Amino acid sequence: MTDHRQALATARNDDQTADLASNLYEHVRQLNLATAGPPSLTLPGTAYAILGNLSAATYGLDQVLDQINRFFLRELQADRLGHDQAEDLADVLSRHGQALTEARRHARALCAALGDAQSTINAVHSRATHGREAPPTTEGKTHVDDAGVAAAANDFPRPITDPTLLAPPLTGGRNRFIRTLRPNTPEA
Repeated sequence: MTDHRQALATARNDDQTADLASNLYEHVRQLNLATAGPPSLTLPGTAYAILGNLSAATYGLDQVLDQINRFFLRELQADRLGHDQAEDLADVLSRHGQALTEARRHARALCAALGDAQSTINAVHSRATHGREAPPTTEGKTHVDDAGVAAAANDFPRPITDPTLLAPPLTGGRNRFIRTLRPNTPEA
């Protein structure tokens, strides 16, 4: 499981803030490689989780873009900005603000579309098939670890959640493993 506590650290300077954006790009690049196919993407639940996280990330981009725009406006008002080609800063920042407003609109639309895509596949699941073989990797070769998956699929052609694998409930008498609470007791 991933430790998200490291991601919660606050940047303490401009270099660390720029590194966060660089890391975001690197994570997207790695996600592109991982979602190209097996062995990194084999379950609908994984795709569902990815879409949910991408939707949340694009939701957060709206705030980042707004804060960048506000930064420039504060700096302009405090007279702390210049321009290398001596262009009028008000005009430059006006175009910048319009571009960020458009980007924010697209980010909100992308967030909504990703959320819709995620909710659409909410009930989609994998079905176990008899004699299931390991899926090929993107290079057309079976991944080394997939051989064990194929062997396990042959030995266990049904998932452990299959109702036919569960013991039938006891009929008559009370099951000693099931504890019932009385509604008026402090435990209830």
